[in-house]
This record gives sequence, C-alpha cells and structure tokens, in this order.
Amino acid sequence: MRETSMLGRQPDVQEQRVLGGRYRLEDQLGSGGMAVVWSATDEVLGRLVAVKMLAGQHAAKPESLRRIRAEARTAATLSHPNVAQVHDYGEAEEDGRTVPYVVMELVRGQNLEQRIAAGPVEPRVAFRICAEVAAALTAAHAAGLVHRDIKPANVIVTESGAKVVDFGIAASAAPSGDGDLPSEVLGTPSYLAPERLTDDAVAPASDVYALGMLLYKLLTRQLPWQVDNTVQLLVAHVYTEPQPLPPLPGVPDEVIDLCHRCLRKDPALRPDAPEVAAVLAAAAGLRVVADERAHAAAAPATDGEPSAVLIPPPGIRATASTGTRPARRRAVVVTSATVATLVTAGLVAAAFSTGPPAQQRTATAAASSSPTGTGAPSAAAPSATTAVVPSAGTGPTTAGGGPATGGSTGGATRPAPQPTGGNPAPTTAPPTPSDPPSPQQRTLSSMGGSVLATCTTGDLAQLLSWEPAETYQVQRVDAGPANPARILFKSAEHTVRMQVTCKLGVPSAVVGTI
Repeated sequence: MRETSMLGRQPDVQEQRVLGGRYRLEDQLGSGGMAVVWSATDEVLGRLVAVKMLAGQHAAKPESLRRIRAEARTAATLSHPNVAQVHDYGEAEEDGRTVPYVVMELVRGQNLEQRIAAGPVEPRVAFRICAEVAAALTAAHAAGLVHRDIKPANVIVTESGAKVVDFGIAASAAPSGDGDLPSEVLGTPSYLAPERLTDDAVAPASDVYALGMLLYKLLTRQLPWQVDNTVQLLVAHVYTEPQPLPPLPGVPDEVIDLCHRCLRKDPALRPDAPEVAAVLAAAAGLRVVADERAHAAAAPATDGEPSAVLIPPPGIRATASTGTRPARRRAVVVTSATVATLVTAGLVAAAFSTGPPAQQRTATAAASSSPTGTGAPSAAAPSATTAVVPSAGTGPTTAGGGPATGGSTGGATRPAPQPTGGNPAPTTAPPTPSDPPSPQQRTLSSMGGSVLATCTTGDLAQLLSWEPAETYQVQRVDAGPANPARILFKSAEHTVRMQVTCKLGVPSAVVGTI
C-alpha cells in the first residue's frame, strides 16, 4: 500500500494508509476533478476527520503548493458554526511528487444537491439554510477569504444547521488563469458570477452571486434562464438578465428583491453577505441579537431547527426591523469581527469589503467533493463561537527600506462624546459636532506580497508601503492617491495585481493574476 500522485490523475491512496503518522484513511467518500475525499481516523486525538487529497494536474507545482498551504492556513483561522473546520495540512511525497492534503471536520448529513433532488424545499427552510451560508461567508470575507465555489454540493445540512465546506481549498489547486477555459477555469458553471467568466476576479461579491443562484434554485428547483447547454448558460451569466423570482407562497417581497440584487451583473450593486444573512434570517423568523452573550442566552428552538446563526457583519444594524413576523424567533448573533485586519502571506483574495468590479484574472474554483450522508436536519443548536481574525502585526517595509509607519487601526470610528450627566450650564455656543472618522490604515495581503494602504480625502486610496512575498519582486506601483491605487508583484511564473479602493474611509483590495 502506498500513496502516489500522477499529474492530472487522482492520488492512488489505499484504505488503511496512514498519512502524516496519524491520519488512517478509512473509506472514500467522494471524488471530483481536483480531489478525493476520505474519512479517516486521527490516531493521535482519536476522532474521525475528513482528508481531502488534492490532485489536479497543477496541484504538485511549487506555486500551487504555496497557494494551497497559504489558503489552508487562512481557512484554519475560521471558527464558525456554519463552516467546516480545517484542522491540519500535510504533504505526502511519493516517486518525487508531492500530494498535498487537507484535514477537515467530518460533516455528516445530506448536501443540498441531494436535498433538492429529494423534493421541494419549504421557503422558510430555504431562507434559514441560505442565511446560515451567508453567515459563513460573512466570517470568511471578514478574514479576507473568498470561497469561489458556493454550490449545493458544498453545503451540508446537518443536525445543527448548514455547514459550508471547501473554503478556497480546491480552488487553490486550480491554475491561475493560464489554462484551457472550459476544463480549468470554470469550476461549476451554474453558479459562476459574470466577472468570474470575463475577468476571473476573486472578490466577495462573486460568492454573493453564487448564493443568489443557490437561493433561486432552492425556491424554484431551476435556474433563472431557459438554456439548452453549458455554453448558453455561460453566455446568460454574462449578458442575459435573470428572470425574477415568480410570486411564490411564503416568499415575501423583500426576499424576491434580495435574490434579484444578488444576481446583478455589476458586483458593486450586489448586497454584501451580512445584508443577505440579515434579510434571510428575518424571513426565516430568526431574531437578530447584538452580541454573543445574548446568543448564548437564546433558548433552543422547539421545532428541531437551529436556534442561532452567527453573523459578523460590516456596517449592518444589529437588530432586525420590526414587522409582521412570527412571534417565535430564533437568535442571530452579530459580532464585530470585521473591525480586525488580516495579514496572511500567500492569500489569494484580499478583499475586506465589496468593491467595484475587478479587471483581473486569477485562480478559479475546481470541482470538489463533500462527505455525504443521510438524514434531515433536526434537534439542537450549534454552540456559537466567534471567528478569530488575526490582527496586523509588523507592517511591510517602505520603498526606501525603513520600517513602515502606522499600523492597522481595525476600522472602528471614534464615538461621539457622551453626556456627562447632570444639568449642563446654559450656553449660547453651538453644540460641538462629533469628530469625523480618522483615516484607516490596513495591511492587505496577496500571494505576491502585501501593502499598507490608507484612504485620503474623497475616498481615494494611497499605498504607504509595500513588500513582495518570497520569489516575487515589485514590477510597477501607482501609489495614488487614486481610485484604484495599483501595484504589480512579479515572479518567474505569475504577475499578481492588487487594486486598492476605499469605501467609507476603509481601504480594501481585489487581487488577480495576469
């Protein structure tokens, strides 16, 4: 028994093989174009896990291995009840080739592809599932991670709610825009945003588009276009407006409008993941609460549905609007994870908020495999945990070689002065206005390097300093102030372009490879 990796083939790994001295492979759960998924026993901790062996023809390239490692590391920072946890990463050597593998939480349940095939999904169930997916995306986007392959097969319905699998992992093994379009770039055609097909841009808005497609499919069991083949489908994504959701029993107007906005051709016009989560949570009868203490105090639901959805939103109100909703509500936790920043070398997508459409080419999602099982969701709520986002440490060096000045302030604005109590003395002076938000500085990272960016007057972006990653050099810089400010990092194999823009005084970046 041995493990091998042939370029373009799945790794020939036999049952009972032990990887990394601890993971004993048990049963093959599934396979796709880029990977094979096994159930395995962690012989150190004595628990069942899932092991994803990445295999596509590009997986063994040094550049791909660096990208896979970096994204697995970033995905491992996500701790959210609706995200399948990444536990470990390893590489198996055989015949001079490297087989990367990722060890993940073993999720038991039906995936949505199976659930849709089994019959119609009630609207409130669809709202809840998609709200949980949006909550997972919110945590990921706050950590600078874009999923890139949201589809029914990557959403598992468990007893404690929906779980999203494969954050950026299978996509890491795909080529960076240098391969054959049909076989290497597309991934899952039914859920690809228009910008993925025209620019192959990696941005949070692309995940929101895919979630809109998922919601549409759950409610109607069909796509928003009548097409006969994949080519027509891809053309429709780019050029044809989707048919609006028809009037459906139990589907309120705000959900119909939300789905339509998720499917906008322009990424800048789509809602962000926190807004999607909030609207769908309200439609599902979920109560929005403002902190984890309220979430912990929320009583479990009595109908077998999860009682809480953890949503860390940027700029979303913590409480749902009142309206004609069921009296019984569940809890949705809102945290402030998005005021933190992320510095992770090798991150493919450094997008902290939805920005204007990008003009790049970069890595795409590949076909993936998810563990599947049986059983409908039931019973208890997940224990909510907060997504931990590492704060920025030492900034990059400046162009002159000295240490960069400033640091990441995390995005919080200073509150207005509060009354001190008592009756103030009469005065004829006008009230003092609140201080305007101070300029934010953020370190944004990509596979090619990192930049320290800030926002200037007029929401223009300015690059204060930059540092290339190992094997990369700075090819060109347009430091700004501009919208966007740009920098190109070049290696022997790739050129990485970072475009930095500002929104409400907070810089964010969209990254692509040329």
